[in-house]
Amino acid sequence: MERIDAVIRDAEVHKIYDLFSHKPAGLGFNETEALVVTGRTEDGRAVQDTFYLCLKADGTFDPHPMGRDAVKYRRHRLISFLKYYKMTDDVRNYTLREGLKDWIGKRVEVVHVDENLAIYVP
Repeated sequence: MERIDAVIRDAEVHKIYDLFSHKPAGLGFNETEALVVTGRTEDGRAVQDTFYLCLKADGTFDPHPMGRDAVKYRRHRLISFLKYYKMTDDVRNYTLREGLKDWIGKRVEVVHVDENLAIYVP
């Protein structure tokens, strides 16, 4: 799998209902926000990835959510993203809302998935 370098151009947290008129099937009760990360490769192609989570009032999130395996997998994917790209080492106390401003300009790896681009998350 060939990896392409990209740079994060934007990272924002949105309420699910700001993005969708109805909550998409499969999302758990404890997935109320969407973290949308947008990047651009060196040749100008755009890539976007979305992570679903529930932010606490202080801006942190629970790394071990209750719910189905799919909910736990999506949270684990976010944690892997944060650790792999060295956004934080302490995900339990990481204030996501405040940390987003530091993401702009960070390098990420992009891979081809079914003729589309996706941010690589181990």
